[in-house]
Amino acid sequence: MESWLGTWAASPAAPVYFVPQEIMATPTPLAGTVRHRVRVSVGGSRLQLRFSNETGERPLRIGGASIGLPGENDGIRADSLRRVTFAGQPGIAIPPGAPVFSDPLDLAVALLGEVVVSVFFPDEFTPARSENVHKARHAPNGDFVMESVLQEAQPIAVRPTITGIAVEVDSAYSPGAIVCLGDSLTDGAGAQSTEFRSWTDILARRMHERYGADFPAVVNAGIGGNQLVGALIGPPALARLDRDVFATPGISHLVVFEGINDIGAGGRTNIEGVTWPIATTAGLIAGYQQILTRARARGIKVIGATLLPFRGSLFFLEEKEVVRQEVNHWIRTSGAFAQVIDFEAALRDPHDVSRLAAEFDSGDCMHPNTAGQKALGAAVNLEFFK
Repeated sequence: MESWLGTWAASPAAPVYFVPQEIMATPTPLAGTVRHRVRVSVGGSRLQLRFSNETGERPLRIGGASIGLPGENDGIRADSLRRVTFAGQPGIAIPPGAPVFSDPLDLAVALLGEVVVSVFFPDEFTPARSENVHKARHAPNGDFVMESVLQEAQPIAVRPTITGIAVEVDSAYSPGAIVCLGDSLTDGAGAQSTEFRSWTDILARRMHERYGADFPAVVNAGIGGNQLVGALIGPPALARLDRDVFATPGISHLVVFEGINDIGAGGRTNIEGVTWPIATTAGLIAGYQQILTRARARGIKVIGATLLPFRGSLFFLEEKEVVRQEVNHWIRTSGAFAQVIDFEAALRDPHDVSRLAAEFDSGDCMHPNTAGQKALGAAVNLEFFK
């Protein structure tokens, strides 16, 4: 008997207009063909795709979609190109607030292999920006989903409307899927590498090297600017658990690496005049406990991760550092989590625990660079997922 296993994801988030342009470009409408190249963790010979309009306020029309394996010159191998269908049809209108799933399709994808997904949007819509993370190519003048090479395409950085890929596996496949719930530190912001960008990618590669083909899928549920209990960018972690975590086919483990934006954004006023409250230790602990309660009820093993230092960043205040240290102490010592990954210990300055070590700093004193992401991935004890 076969079953489905989540092998890749990109959590949906609505366009953001309140962030200064020097941090994130203003979202702009687009139509035409958008092509994303993504890396799965576990491979398979049969796939199903998830598309999302969960943050939209009006129907999102997909005029056509395809998937294939990467070829030369940013193209797709012609022999691998497959049209994606929905109940046998080449397109679909996704209602506001809803996801849709494609029909299963036959395409052999290797573990840690890449696929190229193209989507044609006949009507203008406004995707969320994704600075330096989810890069794509955009051809504005038509439906080119079945073309191997996307002619006259321009690079863009937007969150994809394809938000999940599942592979069909034998029901006896036991490792399951690890979902990594986080913010920009999990999404991969700050890293310059385009290959194995985030610590979640490093984790998947390490497990493949250790266990061969018999390792859990690793699903990245990071959203830049996301918060544990607050609503900065994307729904709070507590609000998106069902959508981005529990709905993942085959989920067995959850890594929680959220909370630094609740602390960091506190006390700051955005360009719309909204001032966010400063997070409290008790409020963040209550948020973690809600995640633990809901995950345990589903038989999911929850692993906590300590929050990284951010002294020197735009958001730092001494009172916020007190909260971060108190939260990390609770994560390490409370026994609430099944296991703990001490990310802070892996990346902090050995002479100042409130700062990132210089070799891991992308330059803003908050986001790890490529070396920092590798160090995060290396800090995870693989025995947690046996």
